[in-house]
Amino acid sequence: MKRKTIIAGSILLGLAVATWLVLGRRSPADKIAGLWGRSGVKRPNVIMITLDTTRADHLACYGYPNVNTPNLDTLARTGVLFEQADSASPLTLPAHCSIMTGMYPTYHGVRINGNTALSDEQTTIAEVLTARGYQCGAFIGAFVLDGRWGLKQGFARYDDQFDLTKYRQLDLGVVQRPGNIVMDEALGWLDAHKQDPFFAWIHLYDPHMPYEPPEPYYSRYRPGGLIGLYDGEIAFTDEQVGRCLSWLADKGLSKNTIVVVLGDHGEGLGSHGEGSHGYFIYNYVTHVPLLIAVPFKELQGRRVASQARAVDVFPTVLELLGIKSPAAVQGRSLLPLMFRPESDDGRSAYGESLAPFLQFGWSPLHTLKTKRYQFIDAPQMELYDLADDPEERTNILGQNPSVARTMKAELDKLMAETSQGAPKPQAANLDKETVERLAALGYIGAPVSRNESPAGSPGPLADPKTKLPIYEAIQRAGESITRNDYADAARKLEDALNQDPSVPQAMLMLSTCYSELGREEEAKSRLEQVLKIDPESIQAMISLARILRKQRKNEDVIALCQKTLSLDDKTVQAFMLIGEVYMEDQDHARALPYLEKAFDIQPKLTQNGLNLAACLLGLKQYGRAETMLKDIIRHYPKFPRANYNLGLLCEEQGRSEEARSAYAAEVSLFPREFQARFNLGKLLFKLGDRQGYLEQMREMVKNAPHRSEGYLFLARGLLLEAVPLQDVQVLVDKGLSLAQTSELKALGYFLQADIYNRQKQTEKMREALRRAKSYQVK
Repeated sequence: MKRKTIIAGSILLGLAVATWLVLGRRSPADKIAGLWGRSGVKRPNVIMITLDTTRADHLACYGYPNVNTPNLDTLARTGVLFEQADSASPLTLPAHCSIMTGMYPTYHGVRINGNTALSDEQTTIAEVLTARGYQCGAFIGAFVLDGRWGLKQGFARYDDQFDLTKYRQLDLGVVQRPGNIVMDEALGWLDAHKQDPFFAWIHLYDPHMPYEPPEPYYSRYRPGGLIGLYDGEIAFTDEQVGRCLSWLADKGLSKNTIVVVLGDHGEGLGSHGEGSHGYFIYNYVTHVPLLIAVPFKELQGRRVASQARAVDVFPTVLELLGIKSPAAVQGRSLLPLMFRPESDDGRSAYGESLAPFLQFGWSPLHTLKTKRYQFIDAPQMELYDLADDPEERTNILGQNPSVARTMKAELDKLMAETSQGAPKPQAANLDKETVERLAALGYIGAPVSRNESPAGSPGPLADPKTKLPIYEAIQRAGESITRNDYADAARKLEDALNQDPSVPQAMLMLSTCYSELGREEEAKSRLEQVLKIDPESIQAMISLARILRKQRKNEDVIALCQKTLSLDDKTVQAFMLIGEVYMEDQDHARALPYLEKAFDIQPKLTQNGLNLAACLLGLKQYGRAETMLKDIIRHYPKFPRANYNLGLLCEEQGRSEEARSAYAAEVSLFPREFQARFNLGKLLFKLGDRQGYLEQMREMVKNAPHRSEGYLFLARGLLLEAVPLQDVQVLVDKGLSLAQTSELKALGYFLQADIYNRQKQTEKMREALRRAKSYQVK
């Protein structure tokens, strides 16, 4: 019996060992599926929080002693921390495009902020999850990630409510919402969808400049100076992360929710002379925090030392959910490393900074990073041993040429392979006013071409390391422009151009300053300088055409736009400008083919649809115009002038109540918008609502004091009321002094004649009538 017992025990032990071996050999996907199955969770939730401008080495869980981040520390203890995760870009929009698609910028095509949108042909993680029945919501902290740059694809709710009315020029880095407001919106949405499987993306922008943390963080961290205030912003951000974690716990959702927290890029803080980010591609800007918390003890408190990448988050989340990742995705799941954190699968990370090239005409920067080394491809190439020199103070390329050659070859191969088959870049869906305000800071041009090289370059491109002071001066000029201090900005830009006369970004910005200062000829001269350096600079040609448009030199506008189209027949802004010239002349028939061409090229650019609808309205093609306008309003209910044009259409067709509603909607959205309020007031008068009419005209006088219409039409209405005539006379005199057209001058003198008639001043009345009729003749 004893022997049999021993044999039986051996068999049982052998079975246990065999079972352990079988389980140990299971794939990571099978392991995670087994863990979810054991817990009874069929469709886990995902919350992804991206921390803008957050350096990994400024978090306590990464060893930094000067900031208190208890909530991120908790995630690190209860999840997996990746010690070396890297972003593909030092700029917010390209970095997030890589996170949300799992593709490098070489494929998704968004290389800098503001010039290009994520193409509809790209696939976001939200699109994959929506197709699987997930509720997807995004809550955005900065205008640079506004949905019009393409990241809203797949989200049923994309919360990007930014008030742009207070900004004359739009610096993408300035327009933002504090993290507590973003988190309020996110938690409200989560509350409404807590019964559904959900994917929530929460973007917290607070660590971005300017560093102005709210109390008590401001007082607590201010003694540390600028870096201290940056840390204070991180501490405030940690508080918002804590609110999200508390909500999960309170709702009992912690056990069926994956939480991912990662940075989009870091911040210079003076390293290598860079104050902020977006220029260099050193470790301080590519190394980002990455924490993934899954509610299983098997994946708690782990630290992965192997190289990880932001592009890996897309396939990792899908594998955690048991969803097959799209075949083309360039990232690779981190799940194997999460189960075996001591392993190293040898992956390397790609990064790029193209702003020096695309905006300044200097060399681009590309980097390849391994667990130990970082190689930077520049005119003066660099190699750093991150194990011995994490701050990259000593370039060891001369001592290790073979390592540099190997990494250079791998980098070139990666860039070639990851760009194959990439869809063409796509322009952002921006209205005309937003385009022009962004263009003032050099943001808007044609979508970036992957193989673009600056025309007219006389020789090798300058190394950005040698141009940092000029870059910083141009950045400070941009800050002055956002404060509407164009004179100061012009001085800074002139100084920068004295040091390097051929920087296109500086010349484009300087032309904006000169235009704002009324120095239009100098503005044109600067743009002409750009065109001497690069005769094919479409951005310079379009900017010059806009100045000529203001000067009513419409023939020159058309000629310049035609030249632009001879270089690139997809330049939508050229078609739009030509169409606008003909529309201004009320020549809708000649405008139509240009506006239709713009719409054909970019049908998803809402401004194109709006322009075409306005032209169709002028041609009395009401059916097609109304369909387009209602489609715009359905998809973009706040798009400028959409409701206004619908009001025009309804009014022309005698649908007065619908016209009134449309005009009122436009006025509600844009209280300072002149034409919609004017039309609404006149329509109210026609409908017998005198008080409503007077209210609109008073608002016109207040919001557009430089326009004569408000004064004159308010005076016309007041003549029907018991108002002292001298008060009405003041309005008429002011309106006449501002009147630019014969029609308005005629109206002013007719009103003046009415006042004189009531005052029994016959001679003055006759003179006013004579003058009114003289303008009528014209």
